[in-house]
Amino acid sequence: MPTELIPFDFEGRPVRVVTDAQGEPWFVAADVCAALHLPETHKAVARLDDDEKARNSIPTPGGEQEMTVVNEPGLYSLVLGSRKPEAKRFKRWVTHEVLPAIRKTGRYVLSGTPALPAPTQDRVCSILLIGEAVAKVPGVKPGIAMAATLTCIQENTGLAVETLRRALPARDTAANEAICSLNATQLGRLLGLSAKATNQRLARHGLQFRNERDEWELTEAGEAWAEAMPYSRNGHSGYQILWNPAVAERLKEVA
Repeated sequence: MPTELIPFDFEGRPVRVVTDAQGEPWFVAADVCAALHLPETHKAVARLDDDEKARNSIPTPGGEQEMTVVNEPGLYSLVLGSRKPEAKRFKRWVTHEVLPAIRKTGRYVLSGTPALPAPTQDRVCSILLIGEAVAKVPGVKPGIAMAATLTCIQENTGLAVETLRRALPARDTAANEAICSLNATQLGRLLGLSAKATNQRLARHGLQFRNERDEWELTEAGEAWAEAMPYSRNGHSGYQILWNPAVAERLKEVA
């Protein structure tokens, strides 16, 4: 079956689909069963007719793997086999959003992902889905997970970091209304201060503080003036605080 992998997401769960030579979608059965809370994929698929299922090679982080896929009739048969409330939402989502998008454009694009050439778009979406799953692991900070994800995308696509940052979830803070682009060194130049002195002044006025890892972290007041952007460098992931240039005037006023 000649196919193109199209990754997408249902309520936080990755669901992969491949299209055959005729452009018809085939859904990875294990993903569908997970979304429908059907615990035993093998038993669920065994109830399908032969023309509703097939085997196909699917790209995974560990390499190509043979997986069972189901076509649209097979998908609906699996939906009918689930009594969970998710089943109705899943069917509506597939019929009202995913299938129309695939048949109109040939692909399903994750919201927030930059417009990219088709092969690169698919690669970015696949890695983003993995990153989103990692971000949901207890104890993992979402920003750190996504920083590592962006590094992985950059290594696999060569895209610039600024392009990739547009794929990160937007933060709902006043800082989004202006460009937060200055690190402590650059902000210090506007104030005639060193980076160290700038950080100390920001801390004195309640805009940031040292956390238990001895890293600067924004206070609630600071979030109105800056954005903590995740980064990954030399195997280490963390946050870099970027400040709105307008904060320099505020710091001059209260100096």
